[in-house]
Amino acid sequence: MSNTKRSVRAIISLVMASTLVFAAACTKPPEPAQSAATYSATLPAGMKTSASILDLMLEPIDTHADALWEAVATVSTIEGTRDVHPETDEEWAELRHKAHVLMEASNLLVLDGRRVAHPGQKVEGPGESTDYTPEQAQAEIEKDPATFTAFAAAMQNATGQIVAAIDSRSVEEYLNAGSALQEACEGCHRRFWYPNSPLPPGL
Repeated sequence: MSNTKRSVRAIISLVMASTLVFAAACTKPPEPAQSAATYSATLPAGMKTSASILDLMLEPIDTHADALWEAVATVSTIEGTRDVHPETDEEWAELRHKAHVLMEASNLLVLDGRRVAHPGQKVEGPGESTDYTPEQAQAEIEKDPATFTAFAAAMQNATGQIVAAIDSRSVEEYLNAGSALQEACEGCHRRFWYPNSPLPPGL
């Protein structure tokens, strides 16, 4: 949901076949895997949510997704370009841990009672006129909960593909999965957070 991470990819050019698919994700949400009636998971009696969706987006979703995207990339500097990817088992294991946290965060997004924001909570940063307010985003999710769930499931599925790529040490599969993760995240943001934001040049 947060717009504070949009500029990260301007410095680090991710080697993902995501540019064209990215545009499709902005206009066509994934097919809802569940009906609106089963959009949320009910907590056991006596348990309740505490973090808002904005809280979850700031940590762990944004931080872990960015770490996964930036781990396999082509970095451009004034000295040229160089490929970046994990070199050791420990580095791969750390990415695997972050991916599992991101997968579980997908479940947290759809728990019954989870709100977009706490009363008075705002998005960090200046924001843009094309953004929904937290109240407007909440209304959109309540109006179309099945699509919100479908995007959460798409994020979880893509992250599961990242785990599989990590286990096989396949950089190519990792890049494809990272592209799918980007599609899910950006598609959800464009549906429920900044639907009127202009597309990047060329899309």
